[in-house]
Amino acid sequence: MSYQERSIKDIIKMIGRNEVYLPAIQRKFIWKHEQIERLFDSIMRGYPIGTFLFWYISGEKKNNYTFYKFLQNYHERGGRNEVAPNPQLKDEIIGVLDGQQRLSSMYIALQGSYAYKKAYARWDNDNAFPKRYLYINLMKNMDSDGEHSDDLMYQFKFLTEQEAKLISKDKLWFKIKNVLTWGDDPEIDDYYDKVIDNQVNNNELIMAIKSKKSQIKSTLRKLHMKIVLEKLINDFKLENQDLDEVLDIFVRVNSGGTVLSKSDLLFSTIVANWEEARDEIEDFLIMLNNKGDGFKLDNDFIMRSCLVLTDCPVLFSVKNFRRDNITRIRTEWPKIKEALSLTIDLIVKFGFSGDNLTSHNALVPIAYFILKGGNVEGSEKEIQKYLINSLLMQIYGGQGDQVLTSIRDELREVSGDLHTLKYKNFPLKELLELKLPGNKSLKMSNEDLDEILEYKKSAYTFMVLSLLYPNLRYDQISFHQDHIHPSSFFTDSKLKKYHIPNEKWDEWKDYKDTLPNLQMMEGKENISKSKKPVKKWLEENTKLGDKIKYRSDNYIPMDADLDFFEFEAFYESRKKLLKKELSNILL
Repeated sequence: MSYQERSIKDIIKMIGRNEVYLPAIQRKFIWKHEQIERLFDSIMRGYPIGTFLFWYISGEKKNNYTFYKFLQNYHERGGRNEVAPNPQLKDEIIGVLDGQQRLSSMYIALQGSYAYKKAYARWDNDNAFPKRYLYINLMKNMDSDGEHSDDLMYQFKFLTEQEAKLISKDKLWFKIKNVLTWGDDPEIDDYYDKVIDNQVNNNELIMAIKSKKSQIKSTLRKLHMKIVLEKLINDFKLENQDLDEVLDIFVRVNSGGTVLSKSDLLFSTIVANWEEARDEIEDFLIMLNNKGDGFKLDNDFIMRSCLVLTDCPVLFSVKNFRRDNITRIRTEWPKIKEALSLTIDLIVKFGFSGDNLTSHNALVPIAYFILKGGNVEGSEKEIQKYLINSLLMQIYGGQGDQVLTSIRDELREVSGDLHTLKYKNFPLKELLELKLPGNKSLKMSNEDLDEILEYKKSAYTFMVLSLLYPNLRYDQISFHQDHIHPSSFFTDSKLKKYHIPNEKWDEWKDYKDTLPNLQMMEGKENISKSKKPVKKWLEENTKLGDKIKYRSDNYIPMDADLDFFEFEAFYESRKKLLKKELSNILL
């Protein structure tokens, strides 16, 4: 490898001339706009911005691999790097092995735009993502002002063109991409005059700006120097043409810190050997995450699922995932997609979404059971109980790969290279008895149940309530976790009004959000119930027969007094009843 230097302008021009690309092993661009703004502050202050690793590849070899163009206009809601078509590739091209995020940030800032959501706007509103360009505030040079805010010396900001026109005594915005047109020896006075002439027509503002003329010219000069003249891009030149060796270097470079997870490395390997993988997986994730009320599944989930569902080792290292395993994943990809899609459909029926699914790993054994031909329709209750038990007992927290391996070993029979399902129906009973790594178990004890009954309103209480209310159509209607005695009653003023002894206040406040005071209620009904006392709401909305049914359906003892001042007695009696019901379900 040899060492080279070039300016930021040089590398931007090289990217624009289609001489520099991103190998398929690279991940998507993920930097936030604040990170780009800080990067340019570092550049202006002369801080090191790290070295880069460039892979030079020429001849026919370059046509064996997939490369992507740099993003020019980034959109927070999603966007893909365009695949570089082979005819467009030069005789020799450069693939970026280390420095993708920094170079992409520079290219977006100096040649494109960054669209991120306006505060409080809806994610599905197209107008919530205006195009923004990187500007520097010429009136805010902390070096001369003697002030520092958030460690930043210069104020860089992504703004819409309309926002950039808002000028004041301490704001004069300059689009930084303009310095690329100045040449190597610009007349800074001329460009200073253009900034004033083109943007300012208020005499008072002109006087304020002229009072900082020296500072503004100094900032413009330094900006030009850092982007156009100085050789700030220091890169190593790698000319090895073999992908496996290049991949090893890529892994070493990118795994020194927390840059890449194991699944990221596997994903890189898969993409390097299966060029359609990135688009396939991204499209599939979008489809999965749009199911039900939405999920937050990611590459990590897909990679682990691929390993488990193709009977590959779950405790993986990159060296174990070369062409043979990847070929298996690629061959079985349609089956993997179908099994994962059916798994998400199933858990939507159970009431799960991204807000209450606390572990993605818990889904993988379900998908394995489906892929191998298990009787899902006859096993739904067992699958639901497995899922909720695994989440409540948090069996995938730490040693998750080993836990997945143990559960898969219980589900399958192995004969040579053949892996078949051991059970026709989902083996909940056997899994409950299974000893898992780290002394974990799916099986609950009385002590676990006591602890669960003290859980406060959360994803975990939703899971327990979904077991207590098994006949609700969670995939068709939105259900809320509702406080039986309204949360608004547990304030100091209300507790005082109801003559609750002061020494009970903290205890009652602690109890109000726990399971014995929670029920599952349809969203619209919950809104109508709102802050009404439960006794009054019940009298206004139900007849005598309905009141009895309401108590029965919601596990409220028939003799429990629903007056608020009797909350403690209500709490203890319902807790006892819930424990009895949950013992039958979970133990």
